[in-house]
Amino acid sequence: MTKSNLSRRDFLKGAGVTGMAGALALGGASAAFADEPAAAGEAAPENPYSGVLGEDASLLPMRKADCPGPHGPVAFEGRTIADDEVVATEDTEVLIIGAGIGGIMASLKAAEEGAQVLMIEKMTEGHSAWESFGATQATFQKEQGIEIDDAQLIDEILRASDWRADPEVITSYVKHSGEVADFWQAMFDKTGTGWQIYKFDQAPNFNGFPVIDSYVNFKMPEGISKTWLFGLHVCEDLLKAGSMYPNWEVRYSTPAVQLVKGGGDRVTGAIAKTAEGYTRINASKGVLLATGGYDANPEMMQAWVRPEDYQYSSWWNPSWGTTGDGHMMGLAVGAEMDSLPQPVMNFSNATPSTFVEKRVYFPGAMNWGIMVTEEGKRFTNENNPRQYAGNAMNLQIRRGHTCFCIFDEAMIASALEKGGEAAAAQLDRDEAKGHLFRAGSIAEVASKAGIDGAALEATINEYNQLFADNVERDPEYYRYTGNNQPFTGGTYYALLTCNVILATVGGLAINGNAQVLDTAGAPIEGLYATGNASGSFYAGNYPRHIPGTSVGRAATFGYVAADHMVNGGSNA
Repeated sequence: MTKSNLSRRDFLKGAGVTGMAGALALGGASAAFADEPAAAGEAAPENPYSGVLGEDASLLPMRKADCPGPHGPVAFEGRTIADDEVVATEDTEVLIIGAGIGGIMASLKAAEEGAQVLMIEKMTEGHSAWESFGATQATFQKEQGIEIDDAQLIDEILRASDWRADPEVITSYVKHSGEVADFWQAMFDKTGTGWQIYKFDQAPNFNGFPVIDSYVNFKMPEGISKTWLFGLHVCEDLLKAGSMYPNWEVRYSTPAVQLVKGGGDRVTGAIAKTAEGYTRINASKGVLLATGGYDANPEMMQAWVRPEDYQYSSWWNPSWGTTGDGHMMGLAVGAEMDSLPQPVMNFSNATPSTFVEKRVYFPGAMNWGIMVTEEGKRFTNENNPRQYAGNAMNLQIRRGHTCFCIFDEAMIASALEKGGEAAAAQLDRDEAKGHLFRAGSIAEVASKAGIDGAALEATINEYNQLFADNVERDPEYYRYTGNNQPFTGGTYYALLTCNVILATVGGLAINGNAQVLDTAGAPIEGLYATGNASGSFYAGNYPRHIPGTSVGRAATFGYVAADHMVNGGSNA
């Protein structure tokens, strides 16, 4: 990567980045500002991303903390790239930066509409680790009699953001998601591989959160994979569909480093870096930023995210390219972003090493067990959606406590039966790492784990008494007993647990057409964003209880952006 020689003041002046409302980035800025000398009388910023919003931006007071996450390769360059450094120029109609699900869906829609499409990806391939998405009013849903109240879905997304999300954006997502699901199935049909989308059956929810039946899953053809993370294989099939269009192309190991503006404020293309040097790619119809979040950029995380949302977390990141490039490219041409601190997708089901093995610890042990600190006391309703249980855990860890999930032999029995030797081996691995403790009594497992044994025994006895007395609701934490079970003895387990970071979910402000907005709220012509590079959708937290909004919005706004570029489609 070429080191930047552009000062922060020059970058801000050229980009027009002012105001605080930009702190929700998804991509990584280069560490270009970190090594530049301070101007006379000016202190150099400790973190290049803390000062990127300008001198009139007020950052929220937060205690500093190191981010333990991975450091992926940053592509963005803030310097001026001289004309003699550009070794090639080429033209296309639609340029898509990033080959995850949002970029792929956009590329397919644009190709289907007859536009010349080029999708570039900085990594050796696009990475997608997910299992489902959200949609409403899709053809298969109507055929199966699945009734979804769109108004309720819109209201719940807005409620989860405390009404800080843009209602135009939320409505556009809900309104177009079914059309996108139909298009998705049409692309599967195009390849003839046998993939199908279908209803994802959701369990009843007894915690006051609505169950909205908009979850969509995939039926995977035999012999592809046994993983529950279908996303990578879904994208492979969609890429196969793309290759069937003569007007579609994807290139890997081709990072976009900055956007290009033509006459006026219109974005007319981007500069990409290849093994041969820089290439200017002109895009007559538009550029889509589909670069993902910035969870693989620790400095950006430290600048824009609450410390408690990452400080005590493990990392589960198959997408090391998510370094905030799209965010920084957008800011450099005057884009607005969501306010700080930006939300992350954090789940409560992790060990200090990684996300727990879902097929071993779910649906039994970590659904039926209880969460305690080393004091042997519960602290939350364990059946709350994962991000809320995770926030409760982060608070305990921030107060100096250690958290454990406690379960017994009966609670994990079905997973061990289904998983056989592989599941048992996973328990052995976690035990060898010092994350899992097991014993034949409460006192012994508490002693091994460093938990107050007397307090833990009292906690389990009190919990069991709820079932013995047929108490429907835990009077302290409101946990529903009807879909849970008491401890019955045998082997007891204590799993050292924490949060896991999956992604950041804040980004560049967009409208209902997925057009990126400037700091005055006007569209930047020619520039679009989707997925975790885009904002205007979440605030404070990722609402895991609302089905599939992360992948759903990425695919939907990729599709919407392509339609608007090619056809002038409207969100109205």
